[in-house]
Amino acid sequence: MTLIERLEKETGALRARDVARLLQVTHQHIYKMAAAGAMPSFRVAGAIRFDPHELANWLRRAQPACYGPAQPSELRRSA
Repeated sequence: MTLIERLEKETGALRARDVARLLQVTHQHIYKMAAAGAMPSFRVAGAIRFDPHELANWLRRAQPACYGPAQPSELRRSA
């Protein structure tokens, strides 16, 4: 199961520690990203929470475009 699929199965808001565990980073890093607006988050009575579906969409947008295998003509050097 992919990370995005795991997030989409979640039904409630996630805490910073939950997100940190999923992304394998520290919870401090998650707090910094949320404070900088680099990661979607919201506040509930001063506590930072994360909507798992918003995080799944954020991850989708962050993934680089998938490219197929290079064509032989693309591997030639130009003279």
